[in-house]
Amino acid sequence: MSSNQLLKLHLMVEKLLETATLDSESLELNKESKDIVALLELLVNRYQLEHQEKTFTTAIKIKSLMLFIDAFHFENALNNILDNAVKYGGDSIFIELFSTKKSVEILLSDTGNTLDKDNKNRIFEKFYRIPKGNKHDVKGFGIGLYYTKSIIEKHGGSIEVVLNNKRTTFKILLPNG
Repeated sequence: MSSNQLLKLHLMVEKLLETATLDSESLELNKESKDIVALLELLVNRYQLEHQEKTFTTAIKIKSLMLFIDAFHFENALNNILDNAVKYGGDSIFIELFSTKKSVEILLSDTGNTLDKDNKNRIFEKFYRIPKGNKHDVKGFGIGLYYTKSIIEKHGGSIEVVLNNKRTTFKILLPNG
């Protein structure tokens, strides 16, 4: 139990340091050519093993796609979205990847419907958490999606949330090439 608590404390300190670094604009990405398909498959396999009560579905028709990314920060950014999908997103999570000559689109969707239009525009703000009265059944500091957005933007991309009746989708657009 002590070991788990120590790991949680370490992750919390790491997240706070990431946020401080992002604020100072001094974060330098260590970009290298990485296969984004392999990275997504690795993440999905890990989440399927850890969260067997959830259903993960991928729609990736590309065998391999090399992007110039900082694998550590980019993986952490995707982890934040997937963590939220597991915590708040219903029983089914979908991962899709599309590519054109100019851009790459990653869609991370879930069947949760807890996010409304009022909160959707604020979830990328630093320290913002969706209000639940005096109770937060899921612990957090409201910096995960702020960090995610910052990392995606530092890669020259953008992220937005699309809501419809059946899905909450995080849409990531990145330059291809």
